[in-house]
Amino acid sequence: MLSTPFDGRCDLWNAAREPRHEVTKDAIQVHYGRARDLCRRSGLTVYDILHLSPNFWRFHFDMIAARDMTAFVIATIHLNLCIGTIGRFAVERPDLAPLLEDLRQFKVCGEFMLTEIDHGLDAKNLDTTATMLDDGSFVLHTPAFGAAKAMPPTTPLAGIPRIAVVFARLLVEGESRGVKPFIVPINDSTRMRPGIVSRALPVRPGTKPLDHSITTFNNVELPAEALLGSSAKAEDERAEFLDQIWRVSVGTLSLSIMGVSALKVDGCIAAMYSQRRQVGVGNHGQVVSIMSFSTQQRPILKALAFGEVLHAYGEWTVQQFMNPDAAADVRRGLATAFKALVVRSSRLLVELAERCGWQGLYAHNQISELASTFQGNSVAEGDTLVISIRLASELLAQKYCLPQPGDRRSPLAMYERGVFDEMAARMAALPSDHRSSEFNAAVLPCCRAMVEAIGQRMAYEAALHSGNVIPEVLDLFEKCCIREDASWHIEHGNYSRTRIWTAEERAFTNLMPLLPDLVKRTNAQDYITAPIVNGEALENFLTRLPIYGNEWEDTGKPPRKAKL
Repeated sequence: MLSTPFDGRCDLWNAAREPRHEVTKDAIQVHYGRARDLCRRSGLTVYDILHLSPNFWRFHFDMIAARDMTAFVIATIHLNLCIGTIGRFAVERPDLAPLLEDLRQFKVCGEFMLTEIDHGLDAKNLDTTATMLDDGSFVLHTPAFGAAKAMPPTTPLAGIPRIAVVFARLLVEGESRGVKPFIVPINDSTRMRPGIVSRALPVRPGTKPLDHSITTFNNVELPAEALLGSSAKAEDERAEFLDQIWRVSVGTLSLSIMGVSALKVDGCIAAMYSQRRQVGVGNHGQVVSIMSFSTQQRPILKALAFGEVLHAYGEWTVQQFMNPDAAADVRRGLATAFKALVVRSSRLLVELAERCGWQGLYAHNQISELASTFQGNSVAEGDTLVISIRLASELLAQKYCLPQPGDRRSPLAMYERGVFDEMAARMAALPSDHRSSEFNAAVLPCCRAMVEAIGQRMAYEAALHSGNVIPEVLDLFEKCCIREDASWHIEHGNYSRTRIWTAEERAFTNLMPLLPDLVKRTNAQDYITAPIVNGEALENFLTRLPIYGNEWEDTGKPPRKAKL
């Protein structure tokens, strides 16, 4: 213990002295440039985006997402949320065509500003106001700092003009007409529009930089045509609000797909590093690859296997999501189940980083960078926990149902049913409704696990019927899912602890000889920049780091090649 009490007021320990990883113009413009390149090379039309064509989904399955997730996030928000929202009104609003074309060509960067500091998933209660004036125009205003928009990028640092779909409460003669979307020019690439203030948040350490912001509006004048849709008060404001933010549900699914790419790329990086990295064993100078150890093999095999299964699951979910007969609640539920399982599976990325030792901690080797960046998806387009609670609650209340198992006797289908029945029994025993303290204590903590169980069963069946996933991969996926909640299977007499461990061990053993083919099938090699996968690349990277001391004394520097 220190001899004197800690005094946080001491200037040396003042938090204001610590660097905040502030965003810079030079740091972020490359990612906006890449986002522009992605959008233009995608060839996506407004029709593709609006109608969620196969081209739209192919764009989100592209492995380029793992090469620069920051650029991909910029692009998918621009395409899905901004163009997708504005495009719905283009048929009745031909005046929107020039703006949509500028957005399509990425001459203007589009944003989607829904949530506020004080209102996230309860955004229907947001406080930003748009007051209609006598001439039909509007005044957009942030009435309190808690109503500031968080956290879409809005600074002029990107070097490109920016517009946003801003959601605000429409006030007409003092009456609230509900939350409505408005088109708002944010900046002209050099200056913020008068009345709009953007505060750039610190860059999340370990990720490629993006100018996430806190944005306020001070009596910003908007023309009448800024409003998207009707100014009339809806008969059902909740239904209107959900319809207006429909593209968020699309994003719940589309943005989560990039997690599959991350698993594939990081699995390949860890595999290539582990095959190259050698350690000494014994006392006679023998060396072996660290890949020879099961503790190294297993997270790599699991990541690559889950990448294949989740890819098939993603394709199946898209197919179900696009079913015109599916209700909106079912489509949201499908997207939620997919996201919940991908986010859970992405925890493997942290384990892969650990298996690469100290080198895995650094963003330039991609694994930790992809893990940190994709972690943002857990709260983007709907907090995973909260939307899982909503889905589980609605399923338990029998408001609708998701696609049922094809084989109800499969282990994962039985597990899904068992978890559902346990939750239903808990609910039946409660004395009051779903907002009670009893529901909060007994049901809420189990909702995410229930949704993940649904996702595991759906993923297994999707991969099984896809025809693209080999039996060894399917077997490992199933055995790993069983082991993640071994107690349930033991309790219900399906397995013993020893049998579960033995089955999983056998699955890993059977898949290990197929590792080279697993790596090849990812098609990830073109998107890997991590120096650790290659000895020469690593040496080149390290010798180009800033040097302190006499360079000629550096014994770690490779010898210069003789000139011929």
